[in-house]
Amino acid sequence: MDRKKIFGIFAGFLAVMLVFTILSRAVSGAAMARIKTVKISTGTIDHKVSGSGRAQAGKEIAVYTESGQRVKEICVQEGQTVEEGEVLFLVDLEELEEQIMTAKQELEKLKLQDQDARSARNIEQQNRQNTRNRAAEDYNAAVDKGNADVNEAKAAWDSAEQELQQFLQNTPDPGKPARGIIVPETDEEEAKKENVNSSQEHDSADQSQNAAAEWEAKKAELEEAAVQARSVYQAALSSRAENIKNAARALEDASVSSASDSTGEQNEITRQQQELTLNKLLRLKEAEGKVGAPVRGMVTNIAITTGDFTTEGTAVRLADTSKGCRIIASVSKMDEKYVSKGSPVTITVSANRDKISDYTVSGVTENKEDQEILDVTIDLPEGVVEAGTSVDIEIIQKSPNYNTVIPIEALHEEQTGYYVFILQEEKGVMGTELVAKRFEVEVADKNSTMAALAEGTLTGEQEIVSSASRMIEDGSRVRRDAE
Repeated sequence: MDRKKIFGIFAGFLAVMLVFTILSRAVSGAAMARIKTVKISTGTIDHKVSGSGRAQAGKEIAVYTESGQRVKEICVQEGQTVEEGEVLFLVDLEELEEQIMTAKQELEKLKLQDQDARSARNIEQQNRQNTRNRAAEDYNAAVDKGNADVNEAKAAWDSAEQELQQFLQNTPDPGKPARGIIVPETDEEEAKKENVNSSQEHDSADQSQNAAAEWEAKKAELEEAAVQARSVYQAALSSRAENIKNAARALEDASVSSASDSTGEQNEITRQQQELTLNKLLRLKEAEGKVGAPVRGMVTNIAITTGDFTTEGTAVRLADTSKGCRIIASVSKMDEKYVSKGSPVTITVSANRDKISDYTVSGVTENKEDQEILDVTIDLPEGVVEAGTSVDIEIIQKSPNYNTVIPIEALHEEQTGYYVFILQEEKGVMGTELVAKRFEVEVADKNSTMAALAEGTLTGEQEIVSSASRMIEDGSRVRRDAE
């Protein structure tokens, strides 16, 4: 085979190989995922919280009048805005006059009852004082009389005892021989005396017996008198003690304080209440039976009916708009960490879509009916939004500036954490190829559109896969999407 033919065959082989290489690249390129890439940037991760609600009056005011008033006319309707002093309803003046007369009569009755009660108390106090004075007098009299009786009885007893002792001392007992000096006598004299005495013995024996009997009788009489005097003295002591004890008890009973009586104080309280009622009725009469709005506001409830009588409850309820209104809007509890008191808020009025800013959140509370919802409160001054208007709110919480920010679609998440795909060039059989490499990252913050990564995670030269035409994995060959 000649050289020329060999070169022809070789050239044909190379041509065939070139064709197959081109076809292989075409097939491989068609199978590769088409991607778009981005590079990191700086910026903030703002969190937007949206909600809707309704403007309400800053507070509600209850309007009422005295109970028992017949409603003559209702001058407003629910939902109507009224100015301060505007008439809400009228009461019947004839009925009002009758009630004023009744109230005055009740006051006069209370006055008379109070006078009677004071008079009864004064008489009772005087009677109690008289009783106490008499008991004190009886006690003193019992003490004086008891002492006098005791002293008198003691003196009588002492006199009887003294008389008995004097009798015993001054009058010797005749039945006992007198004591004296015995002089010895001679035998002759003794004999003469015996003759004389023998003649006198019979005469004096009778006299001695009579004297002894009289002496004993007198002694017994004096002793009996002393015993009786002592008994009288002891009885006087006992009587004095008993009489003083009874008089002391009577004085103690008369000195006991009377039971408390608050009738006067109760009457005074009733009188003051009746005066208040009368004054209210008189003021209502001076107003010609007209009950007006205390503030500028909107009528939210009418609880009275024409022709019926008023009760002690609320007659009309007003939403006070004189000091602005309050918006209560609902937001998801998932956004709780992005909403707090003082957060700036933008308000959009549903009717005309006007945006109102320069106001902040006044408070955040959990919804009482749904724990997954937060109630956001915004207080507004008068004239900004009318009560009852539907509004949308938007709260944006701005973050600090981050140096590594990527679109949220470039970030991937799994149970172990977050990762991105980095675009890299590698040498292969077919030449230089683009490969997607998985790269673990740490997320500092993110929202629905952007994510901020921790400092030092990526560099500004690295290209990050932001989107792919199909699912890619670590090491997948990719090609740039033509724009």
